[in-house]
Amino acid sequence: MERRDTRGQAAAGAAVLVAIVAGLIIMFIILIPPQQRAELLEEDTGNDLDDSLAAQNLLKVNPGRLDFLAQKEIEHPLPVATIFTTTESTVLAEKNIAQAKKSLLSEETSEFRFTIADLANTGDVLLTFTVQGVEGRLVITLNGEKIFNREALPGALPPITIPQNSLQEENVIVFSASSPGLAFWRTNDVSLEKIKVIADVTSVAGQMSKNVFLVSETEKKNMERIFLRFKADCDLSTVGNLRILINDREMYNAIPDCDVAIIPLEFSPEIVNQGENEVIFQTMSGTYQLSHLVIFSELKEVDFPTYYFDISHEEYTDVKNGSIRARLRLNFVDVVALKTGDIVFNGHATRFDTKEVEYTLDLSNDIVQGNNALKIKPKKTLEIRELRVDLIE
Repeated sequence: MERRDTRGQAAAGAAVLVAIVAGLIIMFIILIPPQQRAELLEEDTGNDLDDSLAAQNLLKVNPGRLDFLAQKEIEHPLPVATIFTTTESTVLAEKNIAQAKKSLLSEETSEFRFTIADLANTGDVLLTFTVQGVEGRLVITLNGEKIFNREALPGALPPITIPQNSLQEENVIVFSASSPGLAFWRTNDVSLEKIKVIADVTSVAGQMSKNVFLVSETEKKNMERIFLRFKADCDLSTVGNLRILINDREMYNAIPDCDVAIIPLEFSPEIVNQGENEVIFQTMSGTYQLSHLVIFSELKEVDFPTYYFDISHEEYTDVKNGSIRARLRLNFVDVVALKTGDIVFNGHATRFDTKEVEYTLDLSNDIVQGNNALKIKPKKTLEIRELRVDLIE
């Protein structure tokens, strides 16, 4: 009796083990990818048709972006620009009185300090004063360099020109009297009044004009030549060079012909950026009024690619008797925007106009034996992920 129970328990345990193994196998089959599961079970995956189509594929390419250009020139008008500089005589600093003495044993000097805020645009610097009294020679130094050393009669002296290369942003003029020399018992002295430093200061606040123009990706990609055109109203006797920079690259630095109708300047397309571009007009002297300002680019002819594929005699015969068909399929990137253009196949054009992500066209009627040619001519810029031609039943 005990032996029968043992055998029954063993049989039950084996059955449970078989059930567990079977369950694991079923779970494994369920969890593996469908393709591998179909191969394992030797099922028909339904891919025979795809494999057949792939085997009969005639053309498969990835065209990418196809630009549509509705015009051969693109203009970027700019506003009128007036650039100018003004130069005025300005008192940089003044001092009422300066006195200096010098004897054998002592010396008294007088300092006069002044600042030049814009050294680059300050010129013709003069020192003026009136002599009240003088014994000996008047000695004047600027920043440690002697600029005057002579006898001075009472009254107003002619202005003393200060050398430009001696000037700094912070300057010190020292007035002193000459040494009495052998007359050691004497004391030389000078007394000055109405002391001024005068200079011509050029205001450059209006000497520059800045403008911005935008270049699209399509224009940049297809740009062949680019020009700047303008009319310059100016006075040749007073103006300095007109300087033009595009994206910090100098493209012009000269005095243009004033009052000439239009001045064209061509520059390199390499200077131009996709997106924002900056144009600067600048002069160092005089006044320019720049009008009729326009930047325009000439675009190169867009040559859309032609795709070729071959049809054998047997395939051509099958297409013509209707047993198979030649199908074009376009897969677009954009799933919302309107896609429109012409499909030119062996010289025959067919318009497409769709918002779908995929477009198909039967090419059977226009197919030829041997070499076939296909071209896409967009009516707006397109992005085509894939273009393929297949023979299908």
